[in-house]
Amino acid sequence: MAQKRILVIGGTGAQGFAVVKALVEAKDPFTVRVLSRNPDSEGVKETFKDYPQVELVKGSFMDFDSVERALQDCYGVFVNTDGFTVNEPDELWAGVRIFEIANTIPTLRHFVYSSIDYYLRLTNFDHKYAAHHTNGKGRVHTYLDGMTSPAHPGSKLVWSVLITGPYNEDLIGGPYVPHIAADGTRVFRLPLGDGYIPFMTLQDCGAFALHMFQNREEWSGKTLLATSHFSTGKEIAETLSRVAGVKARYENIAVQEWVDTLPYADAPVSSMYPDGITVGQNFSMWWPGFANSILKNEGTRDLAEMKRINPNLQSLEDWIRESKWDGTARQVLKGFKDGGITAEMQQLKAE
Repeated sequence: MAQKRILVIGGTGAQGFAVVKALVEAKDPFTVRVLSRNPDSEGVKETFKDYPQVELVKGSFMDFDSVERALQDCYGVFVNTDGFTVNEPDELWAGVRIFEIANTIPTLRHFVYSSIDYYLRLTNFDHKYAAHHTNGKGRVHTYLDGMTSPAHPGSKLVWSVLITGPYNEDLIGGPYVPHIAADGTRVFRLPLGDGYIPFMTLQDCGAFALHMFQNREEWSGKTLLATSHFSTGKEIAETLSRVAGVKARYENIAVQEWVDTLPYADAPVSSMYPDGITVGQNFSMWWPGFANSILKNEGTRDLAEMKRINPNLQSLEDWIRESKWDGTARQVLKGFKDGGITAEMQQLKAE
């Protein structure tokens, strides 16, 4: 039997590439096509050097003609738009329009949208939770949730939504990178209080996406609220110290203090909109969701169910051991690489 082809939109990024790997390395693998703005670039070639079977096609999720061409003869599509490239209105429009286009492709049977928790809706639209990179996707999820699956009696295309969260890999090269004290102590200076971060490892993200494509009927018209584990700042520091054998501690700080020490705080959160909201402004509305443990308090995640779906679900300790992370920074996120944000820029010195 011929392998089913999946188009991965966002496949050159951290999450999308994890999904690509899960699809092609499965016991019964899928054929994978990836949409890329620069498929011939050295960075893309390096990313896919061990996966020559992956087809790379030129296009952008905002170029709907290229999306339609890339969808031809596909069975499924995984849609992960980039809220750090475009702004909220663009991301909302892209998600809706790609779904509309997908419904015109005769071979397409499964549309999987990658979303993030819609914190505004979860908090009765409290503005302090209005981080742009989360709520754009949340609105697309709400749009899909109002549809039947399939969306039309004449359609065979079902939709599913995978809701993810902050990557564990953000600890290596992202907003959670610890500072380094003179004695080598890893200092996690975060505006988290006693709250929890709903972490998702990239490996687990790939596993959940694979599960949904393997179980189309089970996930038709449904949302998988996924996570790998919840962790406090204190737990992050204590687990790193115990597993990696390094000194580590957690320091709770105010959001503004975190912004003031962020090397790229004044950069635009959406690279295509240099005059738009800054990274610092955006993430100031992101941290309260964790500090106030919104997801944990709302009971949106069922870790037992996560383990049933993905028996290899990674705990924080599992991930530290398997990634061999010792608290030092390195570039892991495509957006940081593209933006020239080096590991040295991220890993500040602590007093």
